[in-house]
Amino acid sequence: MIILTLLGINLKTHSNKKFSTQVKAWIGYDFGNSAFVTTVAAAFFPLFYLDFWAANIDKIDAASYQSFALAASNIFLLFTAPLIGSFSDISNSTKSLFKTFVLLGVICVAMLFFIKSGSWMYALIFYALANYFFSASLVLYDKILVLISTPDLFSKISGYGYAWGYLGGGILFLVNALMTLYPSSFGLESQADAIRWSFLSVSVWWGVFSIPLILTFKDVKTEDRQLSYFENFIESFKSVFNTFKEISKYKKAFIFLLAFFLYIDGVHTVMYLASTFAKNLGLENSAIIVGLLIVQFVAFPATLMWSKIGERSGDIFVISFSIILYILIILFTTRLSSAVEFYLMAALVGSVQGGIQASSRGYFAKLIPEEKAGEFFGLFNTFGKAGAFMGPLLVGFFLLYFQDTTMALLPIIMLFIMGGLLLIKAR
Repeated sequence: MIILTLLGINLKTHSNKKFSTQVKAWIGYDFGNSAFVTTVAAAFFPLFYLDFWAANIDKIDAASYQSFALAASNIFLLFTAPLIGSFSDISNSTKSLFKTFVLLGVICVAMLFFIKSGSWMYALIFYALANYFFSASLVLYDKILVLISTPDLFSKISGYGYAWGYLGGGILFLVNALMTLYPSSFGLESQADAIRWSFLSVSVWWGVFSIPLILTFKDVKTEDRQLSYFENFIESFKSVFNTFKEISKYKKAFIFLLAFFLYIDGVHTVMYLASTFAKNLGLENSAIIVGLLIVQFVAFPATLMWSKIGERSGDIFVISFSIILYILIILFTTRLSSAVEFYLMAALVGSVQGGIQASSRGYFAKLIPEEKAGEFFGLFNTFGKAGAFMGPLLVGFFLLYFQDTTMALLPIIMLFIMGGLLLIKAR
């Protein structure tokens, strides 16, 4: 019995049948890995980085370096994600690659526990590596959705994955937040110790909830000629190259990818830099933590709601409506000056964030050929996670030039507008 069943999660399809064990395990991985996004990427790394690791350098410079490190990690993924997916298709090694990236990501997060005060460069290196391995694991994770389900359930299962991911990330983040706000109650000496232990808890949480999927998912054995790793690597290059050559066969999928590249860049930029933005506005760490908790626990029911709306009105409707809401949210940030306003922004982000992510993954899964699922989800994550280098770069340069944090997220609006216009062509 997998962990989701032990938690009492009774997931059913529209035909009133329970999801398979593999599907529950797949959702369970989202329940676990979301702790990295919540506790590490969105909350404690930005806060701890500015107050602890980068306390001896200018805050604006430190925020810029963080943006550049994130951009570097995502640019590297830009060139490798399609090859990872294609390699897994050709070599039939989805499971082994998935295990490898999860293990490396878990180790890099754990290393943040050991980095000393003032060592901002080491902190950024392990943060960037953890972000890369987390994103690389998602290439295989998203591919597995196509292998364990059917097209009529892609969007629904994708929505459940994101929804339970927000809940899982929120539960651990709540524990981590309590550790940080009341360290003595947990036998810890300071907030700094609490945050360091939080990084370690994310490492364990992520690793534990990856176990059900690793145990239940099996690669389908083929009787094709066995190639060496080098030969598989060369074949992966050829496959990606041929896919781009034959782009006309997958025109709708590639137009959607271009739209996704732009608007999801804005989504991830808001997600990853919100804490840094709030910190530079002068908000207390406790207020920022409360705001991020609001995001998680609003996102859980909201994502389930968007999943049902997507079933009735379609994924394109959900994505288009979400883009409009994100533009309004960014305009609202230019007036943000208090904790209450930050909480309102957090609730708005939580209400829309999961819907746009789940509908994007579900819609794309319907556009691609199953035999190239790994390669195409490699491209999907390239255009998604790796596509998130423009936003951080825009914010980083905007901060350096204007030295005004209240206007920092404004350049992101153009990404949503251009993505929305391209989305019209992908309908």
